[in-house]
Amino acid sequence: MANILEQLRKLLPSSLFPKPGAGSVVGVDIGSAFVKVVELGAKGGKATLKTYGESALGPVAGFEVGQATNLPAEKLAEVIIGLFREANVVSRDISFSIPLTSTLLTVIEMPDVDADQLKEMIPLEARKYIPTAITEVSLSHWIIPKSNAVYVDPDAEAKNKNAPPKVEVLLAVVHNDVIAKYNDIAKRIGATGVSFEIETFSTIRAVLGRDNAPSMLIDIGAANTKVALIEEGVVRSSHLINSGSQDITSALARAKGISVVEAEEIKQTFGLFGDPNDPSVAEIVRLAADRMFAEASRIFEKYQRERRVAIGKVVLAGGGSLMKGVPELVSNGFGVSAVYGNAFGSVEAPAAILPLLKEAGPEFAVAAGLALRKFV
Repeated sequence: MANILEQLRKLLPSSLFPKPGAGSVVGVDIGSAFVKVVELGAKGGKATLKTYGESALGPVAGFEVGQATNLPAEKLAEVIIGLFREANVVSRDISFSIPLTSTLLTVIEMPDVDADQLKEMIPLEARKYIPTAITEVSLSHWIIPKSNAVYVDPDAEAKNKNAPPKVEVLLAVVHNDVIAKYNDIAKRIGATGVSFEIETFSTIRAVLGRDNAPSMLIDIGAANTKVALIEEGVVRSSHLINSGSQDITSALARAKGISVVEAEEIKQTFGLFGDPNDPSVAEIVRLAADRMFAEASRIFEKYQRERRVAIGKVVLAGGGSLMKGVPELVSNGFGVSAVYGNAFGSVEAPAAILPLLKEAGPEFAVAAGLALRKFV
């Protein structure tokens, strides 16, 4: 089993660490409702798609397709092995995503000291944010470069001119049990190489790439929604909203007195626009969706106000973002362009399947980003 602390070094952006080899690698995104895989290889110096696929977890837990689950390692390993077989995945060099639900990801302010001093100080500061023993978690940190665009209050700057210099540090905390579970899965599926990365970084790599413009990422999953604010290619703020696309399905099923399967079919067919023959559907769906997007909008406005930065666009990812009407709702509500992330945009693939890949891009953003980290 790989050393936990060594694995945790790989939770933050790959630019901080030496690049691994250029062989085929498989990104494995274990979500609450689906497992998704993307295998990439190298050809002519470019990342090339070898295969991709997904498998629903709901039926394994006795639920419907699309419903959130919490399966043990052995069940997840069985699903992944079956998916590898079905999708003809060959490589066993595996990169797993660590879900944001299992992570504390926050920005803290620290004294501007040398790297060794900062490393000693981080565990002491982290105790303020961790509701468990420091020995039960693994820590990673990254000094955030100063933004060239951030507004500096002249009064505050004058007041603090004699204060010791500070730096912003991105702190990542993951419980050791989470890493142990993923190492267990890796062993069961015969992984020969294992690395981990927090899912937010993987998504950003896939859908934003080298785009340095201030942006907001909204990644809508089955059980929750992840939000990140990115400036100059750096995550400046990260949030988890405990509401996802599954909540819309559940609201429809309860309100209409129908099965989850029927509610999911209505949601997939009509989305936020609702059934024109049943006006109540649009109202039910909108009320459920508003809980999610109202919180994202609050985060969006607060960030712009406090940092005095204009966010130019919202990038949508996750299977839940593909619901009809989501781009229009976000664009109208946030007052900026809302676009789908194209996770396969920088990947070489046969021309015949490019339209399919573009359509699948938001769903496979995490898995593609995990695989891409070896080639960028």
